[in-house]
Amino acid sequence: MGNKEFVLAGDGLVQVTPCGEYRHEGAGLMQVIDREACERMAAAFAAQKAERGDNFTGLLVDFDHFSLDTDKPSEAAGWITDLEARDDGLWARVRWTDSGLAAVTGGRYRLLSPVFRHPSGTEDLGDGRVRPLYLESVALTNEPNIRGGRPVANRWSDVARAASLAVRRAKAEARKKDEGERMKDESVTGARKQRSEDGGQRAEDAKAQRLEAARQAVGQDKARVRAAAEAIRQAKAKLRGNEYKLQPVWPFER
Repeated sequence: MGNKEFVLAGDGLVQVTPCGEYRHEGAGLMQVIDREACERMAAAFAAQKAERGDNFTGLLVDFDHFSLDTDKPSEAAGWITDLEARDDGLWARVRWTDSGLAAVTGGRYRLLSPVFRHPSGTEDLGDGRVRPLYLESVALTNEPNIRGGRPVANRWSDVARAASLAVRRAKAEARKKDEGERMKDESVTGARKQRSEDGGQRAEDAKAQRLEAARQAVGQDKARVRAAAEAIRQAKAKLRGNEYKLQPVWPFER
């Protein structure tokens, strides 16, 4: 890190203004910065960029709004090359100058302050409320009129803590995912085991049923054999009785 105490965001974007309603005491107006305002400012910037083509230098970022005072130097801290509307405000990609980069990474300037074109660049909402539609310029400052914006750069210690927290969260998510996969695998294995056990039980039940059917068939066959033997016995007894009855009866002599 060298001697740089502050670092810019990894994606290179900085917040120009948060969404909300902000009083401008000098103009006596309430500035309504909502998603629509951010989208229309970003669209106006994109149209201007497309119209100028290669001659487009970007939108000025100065120091403490000095460009608005002819008695002050209008040194550039950077140039905005893209605007992006988000739910939480208007964001910009800035190509910093050497002095601007030194100012933000050295911690001399922490915040941005936008300048809106009024009245031509605002929409009158009535009751002293206006919606900005055009971004005129931006300044590096430590005392912006619009409060609540994100710092341009963060302390390295804060970035390190955030990175460490992100790593811990990622590890926790990975562990959670692994645990979920493990439980899923155990569930699948358990289901397969249960199906196997159920299949084995069904096979045992079928075998028992076949054995019982065979025993019943043998019992029926034995009963039929016993019945046949009894029938034979009775037939033999009947034959013996008939033989006795058929003994000749000799007639008496006369």
